[in-house]
Amino acid sequence: MATTQLTILQKNGMFSFLGLIKAHQLKLDELEEFHESDPRPRTAVVKLDPREGQPMLKQFETSREAVSKYEDAISTSLERGWSVVYRGIPLRG
Repeated sequence: MATTQLTILQKNGMFSFLGLIKAHQLKLDELEEFHESDPRPRTAVVKLDPREGQPMLKQFETSREAVSKYEDAISTSLERGWSVVYRGIPLRG
């Protein structure tokens, strides 16, 4: 099971994406035996900046640390002139 928060930012006609993703990390041999109560969730921050070649993903040991870095990245972007276009859960449909 995964939980995702995303923030889409805009500046000078460019769009950037920041995501906070919490998911369970599984080994391939555990896929058939996976239960939602598996105690190994991982939390990561994903960044896609159009000026950089590749997206960046960084995993954190705790959800608290990941949320802090996600919030810091948003604050830094706002200080640098970006504006938030959308912030919340991914929309479907």
